Amino acid sequence: MPSSPAAARGRRPRLDHESVLRAAEALVDRDGYDALTMTLLAAELDTRVSSLYNHVANLEDLRATLQVRAMTLLGGHVRAAAMGRAGADGLQVLSHSLRAFARDHPHRYAAMTRAPLDREAFFEAAAGTIEALSVMVRSTGLPEDRILQTGMAVFSALHGFVSLEVSGYFGGVDELDTVFAQVIRGAVTAAVLEATEPVAATA
Repeated sequence: MPSSPAAARGRRPRLDHESVLRAAEALVDRDGYDALTMTLLAAELDTRVSSLYNHVANLEDLRATLQVRAMTLLGGHVRAAAMGRAGADGLQVLSHSLRAFARDHPHRYAAMTRAPLDREAFFEAAAGTIEALSVMVRSTGLPEDRILQTGMAVFSALHGFVSLEVSGYFGGVDELDTVFAQVIRGAVTAAVLEATEPVAATA
């Protein structure tokens, strides 16, 4: 009986950096981010663990790269959805794009929303998503010095729902689309109110 998908095809695939990353993403999509090990990945590729080190430095480097690639992929989805949009309408479209990505790639989304292993590369990859969200928030009329914190608040609200949904927490609950619509309305309302209300004094 063949011991791996590669063996089942009758030949060992030629490895390069991209093929290793794609195999790692497929493994994560199937089994989850925490299941990823060099041993399991080598078995997927029908190769030795030592051979993987010709293409990735180590497991942490591989995990960091997958986080960056997931964020880059999300950025493409969000920017495409948000193109030509603004204000409350744009925030709603962006929100649905984020949810769709998480539902299509739940394990990559979970990996992406962990603490970044390579912060510089991760936030460089996140620049497009951050800018798309900032444009939407800015178009509500929010002062420049309050855009970042409001954008973070909006994302936190969306992420709270999305992460619970893809984890299966809401299993069996009906009308999730209605619940998500309420979450979006709350996030949009908060952003608009931030543009019109004075900043609360802090202790």
